[in-house]
Amino acid sequence: MRKSATIFLLGLLFGISTFAGVPAEESRALAADESAATEEEASEDFADDTEETMSAQEELAAGYTIGVSVYDPEDWEAIAFRDYFESYLGAAFNTTFYYNAERIDTAEDEIAFVEELHEAGVKGIISFLSTYIEDVLPVCEEYGMYYVLGSGTISDEVYENVKDNPYFLGTIGPTTEDEQTAGETLAENLAALDESGSASYLVVTGGSGIGNEMHRLRTIGILSKLQELYGLTYEQSIEELAAITETTEIETGTDVRITIFPGYLADGSEVGEAVTGGEYTMVISAMTIANAITNICSAEAEYGYDIKVGMVDCFTDQNYAFFNETDANGDSKLNCLVGKYGAIVGPSFVAICNAYAGYADDFRNADGCAFQLYQTYWYAAGTEEFNELYAQSISTYENTYSATDMMQVLKLYNPDADYELFQEFAEK
Repeated sequence: MRKSATIFLLGLLFGISTFAGVPAEESRALAADESAATEEEASEDFADDTEETMSAQEELAAGYTIGVSVYDPEDWEAIAFRDYFESYLGAAFNTTFYYNAERIDTAEDEIAFVEELHEAGVKGIISFLSTYIEDVLPVCEEYGMYYVLGSGTISDEVYENVKDNPYFLGTIGPTTEDEQTAGETLAENLAALDESGSASYLVVTGGSGIGNEMHRLRTIGILSKLQELYGLTYEQSIEELAAITETTEIETGTDVRITIFPGYLADGSEVGEAVTGGEYTMVISAMTIANAITNICSAEAEYGYDIKVGMVDCFTDQNYAFFNETDANGDSKLNCLVGKYGAIVGPSFVAICNAYAGYADDFRNADGCAFQLYQTYWYAAGTEEFNELYAQSISTYENTYSATDMMQVLKLYNPDADYELFQEFAEK
C-alpha cells in the first residue's frame, strides 16, 4: 500500500472514532496501532511483490530459452527471422532460441517438437505453423507451455476454437484480407508481363488444400485476379479449386492455361521438373519457392524458355540476388515478390517474454481471449522496388521493433505496459 493511501485511511479512521464518541487520546492510540499493523501488512505485500518481480528479472537476466517451430529450418524466410531473433534480440535480451532441426510436415511433427522442448525445460514457443494449431495447443496446455503464432493467419473458425486456451497467447500477422490481396497482387504483377495475353500459369498452392489458411487465401486471391484480368470461366468454384490436393490443369474457357500445383516442396526440384516441358510461361506461388528458382533458371538456359516468377516470401539476401541477377533471357530471376521483413516477428518475442514473466493475462484482449494483431505485407513489382524495400528491411531492427521500443511493452521494464500499448506497438 502506498504511503499516501495509508495516511488517508488513518485520517478517515480518526474522524470516524471521534464522531462515535471515542476520546481523542484513545483514538490516537487506536490509530497508531492500526498504522503499525497497516504498515507491517504493506511491507509484507511489497516484499512479496518485490520478490516476484526480482525473481522474474533475475530469470530474464540469467537468460530465457524460447522454442521456435518453422516448416523448414533451411527456408530463407525462416533464416531471416532467425537472424533477427539470434543476432539482435538474443544479444539484447540474453535469450537463446531453440529451433526444430528437421522439417515439420505434419501435426505429429510439431507435437514431437513441443515434447522435445518440454523435456528441455522450455516454457514457450513461437510458431510459424498455422496448419496444426488445434492439434498442438492441447499438448502445450498439458505441459504449461505458452504458444504464439509469430507471423501468420488462422481462420475465424479456428480462432473461435482456440481463443480461450490460457496458454495460447494469440496470432500476429496479416489480416485475411491482406492474405487474399497478396495473391491478387502477384497475379496482377505477372499478368502485366504477359504480352501475348495467353500465358500458361503454374500456380503453386502449397498447403492450401490441407488446412493452411494463409496459402488458401493467397490461392483464392491468385485465381480470382486471373479470372478477372483474363475473363476466365472456371468449371468449379474458386474455393473448390483452392482445395485441390493433386496436380490438376483446370478449365478456363480461354487459351490461358492454369495448372494447380499443390503441396510443400522438398527441395524445389519438383517445380523445376514441372517447367521442363516448356508448358508454362508463368510460375506464381502462394508460398516461397526460392529453392526452385535456380531450377527454373536452369530450364530456361537449357531449353530456351522465358518464365516469369512471382511468390510470397521475405526480403532476404537471397531474394536480393534473384532480383539483381539475370537469367538466360537477360531478365531478373525473380520478377515480383509479396513479402515480410526479418524484424516483423519482434512482437511475438515480446508476447512470450511477458508470459514468461507472469504477465500473460495482462495482454489478452478486452474479452479475456487470445489476441489477434495485424501487420501488413510489402510489395515489390520489380528490381527497383525490391531494392528500396530491401534497404529498409535491413535497417528495421532499429527503426521498427528496436530493443528500446520493446522495453516499453515488456512489463518487467515498464509496469504501465498493457494490452492497448502492446497492440499499438505490434500494429505500427
